[in-house]
Amino acid sequence: MQPSYEKPIEISRRPWQRRIEVYSPKLKRRVTLFSWAAHDAWLLLEADPTVKVFCERPAYLEGGAGRLIDFWVSRGRHAKFWVLGSAEPEKLAMPKSAHGVSVQIMRRADLMAFDRRIDNWAQIVPYRVSFARYPDGRLQKDIFDRLEKPHRLERLEAAFHPLDVATVRAALFELLATGKIIAPDLDSKPLGLTTMFRRTAK
Repeated sequence: MQPSYEKPIEISRRPWQRRIEVYSPKLKRRVTLFSWAAHDAWLLLEADPTVKVFCERPAYLEGGAGRLIDFWVSRGRHAKFWVLGSAEPEKLAMPKSAHGVSVQIMRRADLMAFDRRIDNWAQIVPYRVSFARYPDGRLQKDIFDRLEKPHRLERLEAAFHPLDVATVRAALFELLATGKIIAPDLDSKPLGLTTMFRRTAK
């Protein structure tokens, strides 16, 4: 049985490091990150409905010192460590597993391949955070029912007028984050009124 990680290792920020405080809707807690690469990786984790839980800075690669692992990522029956690397030589020097968990190297080029998804989810997450304490399950159901046929964002917002746009988007994005609906355009185009949403195929 693979280990699980729920509590990040606390470290002191070095003078040259950034400190980025975010709230994770998936974990329902605050997350502290120390680089924009870690911030981008976090957004990818929030965007992936197959990721059930994750933990930042879960452990060191070996023992209590050395390279700190950036994320533990669990998809239920399978888990991986994410190590954010900058170059190919680092990838070659990295072990294939640590603490019984396989290690996946996420280079800057890997993150850049998801630039559009990252940019879009940087806009989506604040809606989920703002409405995290008061999710509207009834509205989510009504939106899901309407998405029996694909809809553009502008049509969905118009359909639920006079409800506040932010309320509609928060419910819509909750369905998206949990994998009940999809919006393939978010990987290639900016989020906007013409973004198409539809139910996930069964």
